[in-house]
Amino acid sequence: MSEGADRIPVALYRQWRPQRFAEVVGQEHVTRTLRYALKKGKVAHALLFAGPRGTGKTSTARILAKALNCGNGPAPEPCNTCPECLAITAGTALDVLEIDAASRRGIDEMRELRERVKLAPVAARHKVYIIDEAHMLTTEAANALLKTLEEPPPRVYFILATTEPHKMPVTILSRCQRFDFRRIAAELITRHLERVLEATGGQATPAALKLIAQAAEGSLRDALGILDQVLALGEGEVEEETVADLLGKVRLSALEEMAAFLRRGDAAGALRLLQEIDQAGKDITLFVRDLLALLREEMLEHILAGKEVAPRLVRCLEELSRALEESRVAALKTLPVELAVVRALYKEASTPENAPRPEDTGDPSLERVRSVWPEILRAVKDLRPVTFGFVSRVGPVAVSGRCLQVAGEPEICAILGRQEHRAVVEEVLGRFFGGCWRMEVIGKGK
Repeated sequence: MSEGADRIPVALYRQWRPQRFAEVVGQEHVTRTLRYALKKGKVAHALLFAGPRGTGKTSTARILAKALNCGNGPAPEPCNTCPECLAITAGTALDVLEIDAASRRGIDEMRELRERVKLAPVAARHKVYIIDEAHMLTTEAANALLKTLEEPPPRVYFILATTEPHKMPVTILSRCQRFDFRRIAAELITRHLERVLEATGGQATPAALKLIAQAAEGSLRDALGILDQVLALGEGEVEEETVADLLGKVRLSALEEMAAFLRRGDAAGALRLLQEIDQAGKDITLFVRDLLALLREEMLEHILAGKEVAPRLVRCLEELSRALEESRVAALKTLPVELAVVRALYKEASTPENAPRPEDTGDPSLERVRSVWPEILRAVKDLRPVTFGFVSRVGPVAVSGRCLQVAGEPEICAILGRQEHRAVVEEVLGRFFGGCWRMEVIGKGK
């Protein structure tokens, strides 16, 4: 082998693939159960590892294969020094076979597997089949595998890994012991990245690591991949700006600045910041996603601490969530977000001056609702123009307590009856007359 070949770099996620259960990050509920089963000699012959990508499913399957075949075991932890462990780690063990169901998903492959499982292990104590992306198996292949799972040969284990367990046949699921892998918390990812940097001699600011952990969305493999990229961009300490540029994201400080504008009700400042982000070439949808995560965390902290959640915070979450969906198909990506900011921050001022105040009114009559119906329509238009297009084509026909019945053409009523439209009208009714309102939509002639 040439000198250059000796220096071929290995990706960080491969260098830091866990080799013991204790090294698996964020999945203690899984590893603890598996260690106990190994200690008691009660490992199920068919297991399903389900969960998001990059959370350790395949790595845990390989560790389990080593623990079952370890020369010092079966043991709760593999020794990683015996020939069996070393062969499995290197991927050369004849009795541990990994199958990618995305590329080998047909019935012929499963029939071949059924014939091979009948053979005794060549060198190890047990044969272990790891089937990755198991949900990709065809129906015929899954049926062929089912027969083997029902009557497994001795000394054979199956570990099925999938990111989409809901696509797995129920017959397969019912024959497997299921382990659900969770998204890894950002704090755990950050701490792991710090350990990696300490061991490799790399450097990164806390803000840069926090941004990487946030972008990974619970996937440790993705986090290590991002870190690998930013370390390769240059020498010295990795800065937050470097990570933001690589990912097309904004700095965390910009998110916090936007959140401060929203808390203060400073629409002008929020809109100026949106323009700066857009002019810098950042992905506005990524920015809104990160902003929603920040505001959601703030809302949950208030609720869990028993504090009152500001109505403006709830409105911002609602409007920005809607804008995130609308911006995916909008010709001008920033417009839905800008409108969301305006709607959320100007909502208090959008109630018409001549609208009845809740504290001055009781349950209104139909005549009273009809008298202010034009103002109600204008408020709906300000809040959500799409809903206004439908509600303007119906009219109030009855009021019972705080339930308003409106009637119109059946086609219009069918659309207006959807939750996203009813919620807008009910909110406006609450602003005009106070209390919690419900709107019922009936077609003419009913």
